[in-house]
Amino acid sequence: MKIRSGFLLPILVLFLQGKVVAQDTIKVMWYNVLNYPDINSARISYLQTIVQHVKPDVFVVCELTSASGASNILNQALNVGTSSYAMVNYVNSPDDENMLYYNTEKLGFVRQEEITTSLRNINEYVMYYKDPSLTSTSDTAYLYMYACHLKAGNTSQDAAERAGETAVLRSYLNTRPYAENTIVGGDMNIYYSSETAYQNLVGPTQANLHDPIGPGNYHANPAFAIHHTQSTRIDQIDGGSTGGMDDRFDMMLFSDDVLFGQKGVQFIPGSYRAIGQDGNHYNMALNTPVNNSEPANIINALYYMSDHLPIYMELLVGETVGMNESLDKFDKITLHPNPANDILTVTTGGFGALEIALSDMTGRTLDTFKSTSETTVMDVSGLSPGYYTLTFTGTNVKVVKRLMIQ
Repeated sequence: MKIRSGFLLPILVLFLQGKVVAQDTIKVMWYNVLNYPDINSARISYLQTIVQHVKPDVFVVCELTSASGASNILNQALNVGTSSYAMVNYVNSPDDENMLYYNTEKLGFVRQEEITTSLRNINEYVMYYKDPSLTSTSDTAYLYMYACHLKAGNTSQDAAERAGETAVLRSYLNTRPYAENTIVGGDMNIYYSSETAYQNLVGPTQANLHDPIGPGNYHANPAFAIHHTQSTRIDQIDGGSTGGMDDRFDMMLFSDDVLFGQKGVQFIPGSYRAIGQDGNHYNMALNTPVNNSEPANIINALYYMSDHLPIYMELLVGETVGMNESLDKFDKITLHPNPANDILTVTTGGFGALEIALSDMTGRTLDTFKSTSETTVMDVSGLSPGYYTLTFTGTNVKVVKRLMIQ
């Protein structure tokens, strides 16, 4: 296994030698709301419970069936005790619809487009961050978000149709005039990363999308239980699928600049998760046995609202203040060789002894140790392919660097 050059980059410097970073957090949630409101519109009470618990700044849904349902979500689930949420324009398509809602205190809406495929359309939504320091002569960070609901089913024809949909998106991403902070998400209905649809998403494009969970055989595989998003039920409820948690259909992927924070927006490692998934309900209903990943009322709402779980992540946005000196010092922390082959050498420069934590992208700490000198040698041969983080902590320093194993 090797560490690929270009992936060992700084992702967050919280404080270095008294310097500070002025930043904000954007909470993003994607959810298949199961043919809402056509099937049991009273489920809005469960959705209200969920979104009031999470309070997302960006909330994208699929399987909407009417404009009235879109308005219900805005007015009866999100704008409860507040009026800060808004939604983009509702657009009829040949099948069920997508919709994006956003917190107007943090985000503004620029425009939206429909990307036509032979099946369901893919929606492009362009947002901008309302930076408190924004002036008429300055700029801010933009988000290009793409909402998908790909063809369902496990036949070769179904897989081919998903491949066709993602081929259209891939072509669009390669030809659009702007490429900045791209996030693609939704109910992908992908069973295995070997599917052409998945390869179209993560293959080289103008955006270069990354899956924080990484490749694998997701279907009926207990190794991916912590990432499964369907089905929350064993029994039939409101027309949803049954059989228990055994598929990772719902995904979010993001571009290089979001991964590395190159254009004012950066993924926070450890923040990506399926809300309500504890990893202990493989082939089971979400709520049996007891699920302690969220409060009991949230687990109950997730169970009855949809046969999917929502997926969630957090993004850092905002202006970096007084970082020049800090970044010079940061550069003294190095990881090499790059690429590496099984062995990684970490040099901490003038920082001396530091606590070092190795974590995966779900935030799970895999190992912790202390550097006793300026050079530490790590055996990374046992790590599975994917993304990891190394967190360095010491007096007046906290630095995170990204590691890729392939």
